Amino acid sequence: MTIPHGPLYLLAGAAVTFAVQKLGWLDMEMGGTSLVNFRGTRGMDDVRDAPDASAWDGLRQILQQWEFTTNYAVVVGDAKHGRLFTYEGGNFTLKTKIPTGSTSKWPSAMMFAGLVEDGSVGLDDPVHKHLSWWTKDPKDPRSTVTFRMLLSFTSGFGDGHPGEEANTRAGREWRQANGRAELMSARRLAGKECDSTSGDILSCGKYIYNNVKLIGKPGQVYSYNSNHLQLAAAVAVTVTGLDIQQVIQKYLVEAFDMKDSSYPGSCPDFGGGLFTTGVDYEKFMAGLLAYKTFSKELIDASEVDATPFLKDYYTLYGDYGFGHFLMCFDSVKGFTKECEEAQCHMDPGAFGFIPLYDRKNNYYMQVVAAEIPPTGSYPLSGIPEYLAVGIKPHVDAIMTGQVTSNPMEQLSHNPQFLSLSMSDVNYCLNCKLHPKSCS
Repeated sequence: MTIPHGPLYLLAGAAVTFAVQKLGWLDMEMGGTSLVNFRGTRGMDDVRDAPDASAWDGLRQILQQWEFTTNYAVVVGDAKHGRLFTYEGGNFTLKTKIPTGSTSKWPSAMMFAGLVEDGSVGLDDPVHKHLSWWTKDPKDPRSTVTFRMLLSFTSGFGDGHPGEEANTRAGREWRQANGRAELMSARRLAGKECDSTSGDILSCGKYIYNNVKLIGKPGQVYSYNSNHLQLAAAVAVTVTGLDIQQVIQKYLVEAFDMKDSSYPGSCPDFGGGLFTTGVDYEKFMAGLLAYKTFSKELIDASEVDATPFLKDYYTLYGDYGFGHFLMCFDSVKGFTKECEEAQCHMDPGAFGFIPLYDRKNNYYMQVVAAEIPPTGSYPLSGIPEYLAVGIKPHVDAIMTGQVTSNPMEQLSHNPQFLSLSMSDVNYCLNCKLHPKSCS
């Protein structure tokens, strides 16, 4: 049978629902064809066996036929077996070092969480405990800001919204509604004190502290920006006595074995300045998923919803934990019960790097791309996240043993694999055919 080839077909075939599927013993018949053997139960103590190699055939064909992104890679793995699936397209590999945009935020937050792991800082320490210039005056709400609030972007130091940094349909609509005609590819830290090449971490922290206004009560308000992480960096260099590059070396490069990753400069933008590879980011996610890098207590704390006050509002990506979203993609219903139960964590970047892990099903997945020269085209940078959303339930089905030996189950119009809307299709096609409209 000839498989159709083209964008509309692929968007329909790759799309899926976010419905949560029950897990357990799976050795059964469906539609007259045997399901791939895949036994096990949830939990780190009893991880499922790896899927058959043939289980990935349908997904590989879908990726080979994807017409919207040329240079990208996809990798899937789990806590027990490591990498299980790799796809590399165009002139791109998992070892290609690329800028990440906001995909920096998760490693940055967890790097600074390393100070909690080694006892240098307590999660609920007030920041004034470690920075002498930070007010202790109870009449000043800044006195209540804790280290946890910095990592979860709930410190109150304002400016920023996911719509400013994401080149997506929803992001463009947000900017139009809020009078932001231009696209901000990265958070712009104001002030020469925060310049990445000539600035200084402590001076930057003091600048933010003195010049950025609180937008609400710390712990009860959320803003998506680099300010929180720059302040956490100021705490890091103060309590450790290390310079910022030494902090990065100890708490990121060595802790997560990310030897090909870097934040250039004397005052890196920790909200958007990470350069890394798919291999290194895979190590980062695998370490968290398997509870290997830090204690389970700390990693669990990093995954807690720190913004429950947002759950009833429209969300572009979901509620927020430490430097990442609790995934609930483009949801007009807010952070739903279904999203909460799915236990997926993601950190999308403005250039198309989309890493996530699924705690419920115990696997990680990355769509690795950099849609800026020389590896891509910026007007197409909003498309990879739709690819990630489209293929995730295919990966869910493979990882939970719910794929059959019939390849057309994944390569045809199957209601099990439908989640992208006509608006999503229109967005992707429009950016591909009319790139100036998505610039």
